[in-house]
Amino acid sequence: MSTLLQNLNSVQREAVLHRDGPLVIFAGAGSGKTRIITTRIAYLIEQHVLPWEILAVTFTNKAAEEMRSRVELLTPEARRAVVTTFHSACARWLREFAGELGFDGHFSIYDDQDANRALKKIITDMNPKADIPVLVAEMKAFIANMKTAGILPHEAEQFERDHPQLVPTGGVTVYRLYQEFLAQCNAMDFGDLLLNLLLLLRKNEKVRSILCGRFRYVMVDEFQDTNRTQFEIIHHLTSTHRNLVVVGDDDQSIYSWRGATPSNIIDFQRTYPEARRIALEQNYRCTGNIVGAASKLVANNKTRAPKTLFTESPPGDPIGVHVESDGEMEAYWIAEKIHLEKNLYPFDNVAIFYRTNSQSRALEDALRRMKIPYTIFGSLEFYERMEIKDLIAYMRLLVNESDDLSFLRIINVPTRGLGDKAVQQVQQYAKDQSINLLEATRRMASGGAPKIGPKLKYFSDLMTALREDLFNNPLSEVVKTLLEALEYPEYVKKKYPDQYLDKIDNIQELAAAQGEFEKKNPDAKLSDWLQSVALVRDDPGDDKGPQGVSMMTLHMAKGLEFRRVFLSGVEDGLLPHRNSIDDTNSLEEERRLLYVGITRAKEKLSLTCARRRRTYNTEMVNPPSRFFKEIPTEFLELSLKAKELFEPSSVASSAPSGPSYHYDDDEDDVDFDEGSRVYHPTYGPGTVEGFEDNFGQRKAIVKFRDFGYRKIRPSQLQPSRSY
Repeated sequence: MSTLLQNLNSVQREAVLHRDGPLVIFAGAGSGKTRIITTRIAYLIEQHVLPWEILAVTFTNKAAEEMRSRVELLTPEARRAVVTTFHSACARWLREFAGELGFDGHFSIYDDQDANRALKKIITDMNPKADIPVLVAEMKAFIANMKTAGILPHEAEQFERDHPQLVPTGGVTVYRLYQEFLAQCNAMDFGDLLLNLLLLLRKNEKVRSILCGRFRYVMVDEFQDTNRTQFEIIHHLTSTHRNLVVVGDDDQSIYSWRGATPSNIIDFQRTYPEARRIALEQNYRCTGNIVGAASKLVANNKTRAPKTLFTESPPGDPIGVHVESDGEMEAYWIAEKIHLEKNLYPFDNVAIFYRTNSQSRALEDALRRMKIPYTIFGSLEFYERMEIKDLIAYMRLLVNESDDLSFLRIINVPTRGLGDKAVQQVQQYAKDQSINLLEATRRMASGGAPKIGPKLKYFSDLMTALREDLFNNPLSEVVKTLLEALEYPEYVKKKYPDQYLDKIDNIQELAAAQGEFEKKNPDAKLSDWLQSVALVRDDPGDDKGPQGVSMMTLHMAKGLEFRRVFLSGVEDGLLPHRNSIDDTNSLEEERRLLYVGITRAKEKLSLTCARRRRTYNTEMVNPPSRFFKEIPTEFLELSLKAKELFEPSSVASSAPSGPSYHYDDDEDDVDFDEGSRVYHPTYGPGTVEGFEDNFGQRKAIVKFRDFGYRKIRPSQLQPSRSY
């Protein structure tokens, strides 16, 4: 027996020994899939396959580099095999065959900024008066979707006829003109690296013949993440010999929003009926309790390949379940736990996962205050995000008119037709008059600049109105007032359609932060809150080095592992996300997302949730995630606070499934009808004029005698005193 096979289990050995024909390997979390690919490459070379006839494809440069390093340790000859990413491989082949597409081999590869500039030129030429930034973002997203789906410009016309609701006005024309512009510039964007190669494989028999003959054995890692274009490229490359091995885990398919198609691996045998199927089900990463919980959870998905993850590792600690009163306390509990366990789990062995980027704000604050170093992966820190910086710039300028940096940031946000030349005029006028930029706009609006005067007047009047509104309203109303006055959500939705929901979540978290600050400091002003933010961001605890706690969204966590993991916000509305609850496919992807998070933990895992979580100036009451019911209680350990929330009768270890739960809603037992006269301790007497429900939070719309309309939780109201 080859020494390469000695340390493999029987199923892994079977996968490595497979020689010819298609094979699909369902590799469960922690089952050693990278080891299978690298060992198989080395074994093929040992069996006298020429290394340059072997192609292994994965998704990231980091994964490809790790694969190359590991296989070269097994056999030095492997350095001549092609181990690469989809985009790198396609770029290499396109340089070789560029002439077949009418390109020069030295074509440029345009990044996002280059693409934006090209689209800006095209759209401006078509309609100079259009809202250019918004249209650029909209068209860019549409074109990316077309390329991911393998749809060429001439095919987009039929797509528009079949799916008119998915194509923006003018989208097909812009797509065609954009591709023509790129060709004129001898350039391709990242989407073209895949689409143009696919075009060659579809239409050019010579290129297809050369590439198919070049690689006798093809392997694809993370096959559940392939999109339609990538799948078709691989299908063409293996069309003559069909020696294709794909490895992946449909239970870890969490990128449908990026075009990934899990059916590529689930239905692999429909495309390749003769394919063998192997399931790697033994987990070598996690403890028994973690594997058992994850396996039972994901088994509830209907659209999946049948398999059962197991491990021979010891059970280890049960999965901790902890509940706090609100999101702030949840964050502090996690930070305190990390601090208490630092001798057992050093900071660089610890990770915190969350469903949405907006959740990081409370966690960052808690870690800073406890002087725990951390690193955020795949995202800006909360206060560095575009939408947060925009709104804070407005607040800073309203508090301090001399803050010219904030002025420059928001003078044309949202877009109001004040471009670089207009701003330069304002700056020159301010310099000549020795005044700040906001004062300069006031004076120029009154007759100092005929062409841009009306636009400056609009901005000046807006700032005056905002100052009056913000200084007369509670701190917790600031974000809401800004959003309404600026129509900022509409601006974000048009300019960043694919990031809209994340950005709105971040804005809601900003409002929540102000609400919490006001709750602790009832007399606080906007200037006090801005100062607190500045001080927190400048805290010495923010000295983050490589040894810190890792923080990231669940989507970023895939492929990583940590000894100690905290997964925060395991609540309906967050996980599963509120936008996924009513759709079966989306709900299954949310379940897979939790599965991924659970299986990142090697030794110890805590799932946390909050009774209430502040959004804007209200509190959302989310029940614990419905997914808790799908995890048998034998794998869980409830904290005292969690036991108060979950039904005691369900905590017995013999229970077949996870605990049921309830919230104590006694404080909301007081019912009022429309027309009821009520009394509020702050606003005084009023009359209920209606109700609204916002993500599970019921609020009464009350017209107060002295304060007008307010939205109030019924629990804060009392039956009216006579008035």
